[in-house]
Amino acid sequence: MDNEAMEFLFQIISHYGVSGLPSNSITQLYFGKTVFVNLELPAKVPLYLKTRAKVLREKTLYTEHMALKFLMEDDQKEQLSQHIKEHGFYPTEYVRKYPRIPATSDIQTFPLKTIVKPIIPMVEFGKSQHLVMDVINLSPNGSLLSSESQLALQLNPGQKLNLELEARGWFPVSVYMEGMICRIRDDLNVLNGNLLRHFGIKFTKIDRINKAAFMDLLKDILENIKI
Repeated sequence: MDNEAMEFLFQIISHYGVSGLPSNSITQLYFGKTVFVNLELPAKVPLYLKTRAKVLREKTLYTEHMALKFLMEDDQKEQLSQHIKEHGFYPTEYVRKYPRIPATSDIQTFPLKTIVKPIIPMVEFGKSQHLVMDVINLSPNGSLLSSESQLALQLNPGQKLNLELEARGWFPVSVYMEGMICRIRDDLNVLNGNLLRHFGIKFTKIDRINKAAFMDLLKDILENIKI
């Protein structure tokens, strides 16, 4: 970080980066910027890597953090992947009940857009009171959504939403449910400079008819995933 250097000990590292780093006035200045990171991964034969990383922002109901998204060369990715394979572990503090399915236009019915409406109306949203967000991934109990709209800045962890998964392809109906924002991650779109906000959504309520439609949708998606 220019002439600034920060050290973070005993952090859990994944293939993609590191989350939950302490945030302060210095780290906030570097949001969206690329920095150099020296990684030291302990083992009988330690792994040392120097790589570029992008500074991201994370927000939960209780706190705010800094995160780093690694921008590694292919050989570095391979080294890190091999090290994790040999010495890594599955986190136990939070284990997803279901794996997330990455969004893809290759599957006819995969919903790529979700219409989001705050359950409690917000003045900032004006008359429309909704946002159209991109679907990043999907599971039976949650989804990762993203938006570059300035209105997305008005949404916060803990907020409850009405969600409409837009029908796509031959699937005949949209799926309606309620959800809650559990986690927010901010990034910058390098192509246009827009703030790109990601929302980790937990599905909280769905009626019987929509649940049946959602299960049919997930079944079709799973049957058409290319392995």
